[in-house]
Amino acid sequence: MKNSETRRLQKSMKKAAFLVTLLAFMLPSARTSAQQTEPDHYVDVRVIPQTETIKPGENLDLAIEYTIYPEWHLYWKNPGDSGIPIKNTWTLPEGFEIEEIRWPLPEKILVEPLANYGYKDTVILLQNLKAPETLPEGPIDLEATVDMLVCKDVCIPETAQLRLTLNTGIGEPADNTAIIEKAAAHIPQPLSGTTTFTEENNRLITRFKPETPEKLKNVQLETAEFFPAEWGVINHFPKPEQAFETDGTLVISQERSDTDIAELEVLEGLLTWTDSQGTYTGYAITAKPGQNGTSSVPVAGPADTSPVSPETENAGPAKVQKHKPELTSFSMALLFAFLGGLILNLMPCVFPVISMKALSLAKLSGKEKAEARAHGLAYTAGVIASFIVVGMLLVFLKTAGSAVGWGFQLQNPVVVAGLAYVLFLVGLNLMGFFEIRTNLGNIGSSLADKHSMAGSFFTGVLATVVATPCMAPFMAAALGYALVQNAGVALSIFIALGFGLAFPYLLLCYIPAAQKWLPRPGAWMKTFKQFLAFPMFAFSIWLVSILAQQSGPEGVFMTLLGMLFLAMAVWLTHFRKPLCNCGILARTPLLVCLLLPVMSLYAVAEIPPAGNSYASSESFGESYSPVKLALALESKNPVFVEMTAAWCITCKVNHRLAINIESTRKTFKDNNIEYLIGDWTNYDKEITAYLEEFGRSGVPVYIFYGAPDESGKRPDPVLLPQILTPGIIHAAVNK
Repeated sequence: MKNSETRRLQKSMKKAAFLVTLLAFMLPSARTSAQQTEPDHYVDVRVIPQTETIKPGENLDLAIEYTIYPEWHLYWKNPGDSGIPIKNTWTLPEGFEIEEIRWPLPEKILVEPLANYGYKDTVILLQNLKAPETLPEGPIDLEATVDMLVCKDVCIPETAQLRLTLNTGIGEPADNTAIIEKAAAHIPQPLSGTTTFTEENNRLITRFKPETPEKLKNVQLETAEFFPAEWGVINHFPKPEQAFETDGTLVISQERSDTDIAELEVLEGLLTWTDSQGTYTGYAITAKPGQNGTSSVPVAGPADTSPVSPETENAGPAKVQKHKPELTSFSMALLFAFLGGLILNLMPCVFPVISMKALSLAKLSGKEKAEARAHGLAYTAGVIASFIVVGMLLVFLKTAGSAVGWGFQLQNPVVVAGLAYVLFLVGLNLMGFFEIRTNLGNIGSSLADKHSMAGSFFTGVLATVVATPCMAPFMAAALGYALVQNAGVALSIFIALGFGLAFPYLLLCYIPAAQKWLPRPGAWMKTFKQFLAFPMFAFSIWLVSILAQQSGPEGVFMTLLGMLFLAMAVWLTHFRKPLCNCGILARTPLLVCLLLPVMSLYAVAEIPPAGNSYASSESFGESYSPVKLALALESKNPVFVEMTAAWCITCKVNHRLAINIESTRKTFKDNNIEYLIGDWTNYDKEITAYLEEFGRSGVPVYIFYGAPDESGKRPDPVLLPQILTPGIIHAAVNK
């Protein structure tokens, strides 16, 4: 027994010894972890000389390296809305001089509602030390006090003391030239060209005109910003407005702050942007006062399309100009709008809706003529009312200074997701999964007859909504004419367009003989009605694919999640009795399932743009920008410009059947044609301005610029038809 107890005691002691040993090893690690979590300072600073020796009269670069704790940051010389810039105060021997800091490119740090400029992780500031003509004998001591404000959620002032000894005469001096050169590569170089600034309507307008357009060729316009070196010139948080002119001039409009811009004789700062490869870069800027009234960026909203100044007119072959409109007559515009509306009925986006109405009319064919006509008028009223609303929105936005066009609402991811929901529900309704009721519990009375009229009206609304991704022949010229006229003329053209869309169905309702073309009612109608659900589902899927480019995978996920809850809400309506006898709580699951899709739309609205480009996804062609067009037109090659959008069905059909095919590719290659694709899936003011140059308010638009003749003059650009064929392209090229 004693031996057994002794063995147990020995085992227990061994376990205790092991645990004590393990704890002893863990304690230093725990202390280290605690020190890493709660450091006594957040920036380590050291000075690195190019070399450790200096001769009389020489210059020596010093690199001051700041290693910043993760998620904390230091500040640039203009810290932005808050903060204090880094300050190095040197104590030097007599006769020595040190130049100002050479600052590398900072990043914009957003802490809503503030914006700052600064550095994270590691940054090296360069300063140049100049020695006098006579040096003291022996080692030379340099000292510096570094004052800085390091911030995360809170800001902490820190001070570091630096000491550097040169000419020690001990050992071989180190050569840190590689470190200096690497740091110098991050210092922005001056932009060669002309930069001017003006104040217009309480905004700072800065115009950057490089010597050659190649300097700014790879600028992604929405990322371009100007960081003034002087504090108080602009309000830093509001997003700037940017625009490119066709001579390569970049214009940035920013909300000004307290500084009186009129008193500035020079304005220094940085022009920064992210290029198409995702590289963040920039130029150092020295701007001089310019003349007011020359900016192509308005105080709010997109680019102005007014005629450019004479200086810009003579800037090169890519000058901005308004091309002669196809329509100059109001009566012709009305006719074109009516014809365009008629043709819309044959477009794939509208045809399923028209089939739905034809199906309902077949049910009425044996009833009174008055009822059929009433349905026709209700449908027509829905179409025309919807076109009036769209027209009024367009006219209002144009009057307010926005550059918008046909289909503008589909540039908003929330509208795209909402339309996908509507078409998904229409599909479920056609499949017979649920019926739209007009009474809410015991409230109100039966509205069965009124409901059928309301159904016709809202089918007209739906036809208009699904028509927006399509652009029929004649429509483009009519809408282009409408959007440069007064409100009354513009709305008249939209009414004519709506009347054209509604006319075939209205004709069937008013001419009994025409109803003989419709098949007789029968059991087939239920099957055909269910079949029509599949085009609705297909349209809904296509809209979700557009969201993938507008809002990325997160937007797609939130939209599909909303559809899931809509389907669940439809399922819950099949229960004739409440799921429980708990009063108003019995309806809670249904209300939640209806509320969650709305919350999904809100989530989609909060997702930042994905930055995916339909145009850049094409292996054939290059993404459009005004600068790329200017460069292409400076060459001796023909140029073909395609303006398209992922939500434009006409665009995608044309591209697949007429452009992105072997024969057209060969034509472009054989004729050295430079091919540019402009993507209007998301709002782009530069593309909108380009469309307006040719009297267009929507896509598709195809422009061919012929090669210059022997004198160097290009023929006038050719606007190709909206319904494109390979033959049309080949004829334009070989003309």
